[in-house]
Amino acid sequence: MRATAQVGIIGAGPAGARAAELLARRGVSVVLLDPRAPWEKPCGGGLTPPLFEGIPELEELAPEARTVGRVRIEVTPDEGFSVELERPIRIISRKTLAAWQLERARAAGAVHLPAKVRSITHYEGGWSLDTDQGELRVPFLVGADGAASLVRRVAAPKLAVELAPTRVAYPPECGAVGDAMVLKFYEGLAGYLWDFPRPGHRSVGIGVPNGTWARPLLDAEIDAYRDSSHPGCVDPDRAGAVIGTAQLGHGDFSQIAGENYALLGDAAGFADPLTGEGIQNALRSAGLLAAAWDQGHVGRVYRALAQRAFSREFVVARLLRRTLLEREAGLRLIRSARTSDVAYAVVAAALNGLNEHDGNAVRLLRRWYGTLRKVRKDPSLAQRTTRAPVPCEGETDNAHPCQSTHHAA
Repeated sequence: MRATAQVGIIGAGPAGARAAELLARRGVSVVLLDPRAPWEKPCGGGLTPPLFEGIPELEELAPEARTVGRVRIEVTPDEGFSVELERPIRIISRKTLAAWQLERARAAGAVHLPAKVRSITHYEGGWSLDTDQGELRVPFLVGADGAASLVRRVAAPKLAVELAPTRVAYPPECGAVGDAMVLKFYEGLAGYLWDFPRPGHRSVGIGVPNGTWARPLLDAEIDAYRDSSHPGCVDPDRAGAVIGTAQLGHGDFSQIAGENYALLGDAAGFADPLTGEGIQNALRSAGLLAAAWDQGHVGRVYRALAQRAFSREFVVARLLRRTLLEREAGLRLIRSARTSDVAYAVVAAALNGLNEHDGNAVRLLRRWYGTLRKVRKDPSLAQRTTRAPVPCEGETDNAHPCQSTHHAA
């Protein structure tokens, strides 16, 4: 194979396939390279309300998603409470999302090659991609190949991205938590555990800062949580990965794109520094690249658009992370919310603000005041109760057998 296209995109996940669709619809010849796509990625898979507003066609995935309207926050099963979301989040398998987006890219005219890129060489006028199916040459290269991006290592080796390790288990829907998801926090750890219900199974995972917990400890904590919440379920499939976050700082956007390359999503370090959530910013970055293509001078315009879109968000997220997660203030606040309506309203307002990707201070204050009035009027809204374990009984009400099925990469 010795073929050419105007744009080569390495990585056919949601970011790469979204960029391929948008560029192909503009008449650009695009080739997507990914030997595994579509595949499951270790994450919760939450799609926030603003994401559906920005990409209305995502509504096509509504039948494949689980709608979640409540979040349980806890330190231990005895120290927890619930927050009602102003607008529900939808949780979906990343493989389902990736397959949907990849099909849209193909329908728009992009070509998907299931080829593994072994090396990348820059030459005057473009890039030579050595793959297990031959050589491919492209004038413009897009890296959508995740936090450990090969494109970034070759095209922007000076771009420092924090690699935060994650481990995830995919247990079947035994004793599922219904329309609630769980976020569990720990003493002296800036990471957190999540339990997200999906159709047919759950995503139970934990993400931590690099250099803290090793894989055996992450797996052990997931198992301990599973045993405390849903004892008796069989050992699930597991997966691990790293996310590319701007946790250590992202004030310099000069390396995310150049004259003939651009980086998207985790490859650019666009995962949220506070939560580690990356789907929305990955898809947003694909849209920004397409907008830059319309204006010409793609690299320069994309850098400017990305800085305008993400810079302030990252500053606020890093500040909140240092204040709430990297110190004891966040844990004290969560524990206070068990008994204090004022503290509970602070946590609920912050959580809803994150769900809406809204950092406006005035609206945050209004959320806090509105929540405080509601919970004082009806304290049961907070559901300040001990989480009781739900045994695995073989089958759930939804007739999902309590046996392991393969969902991990």
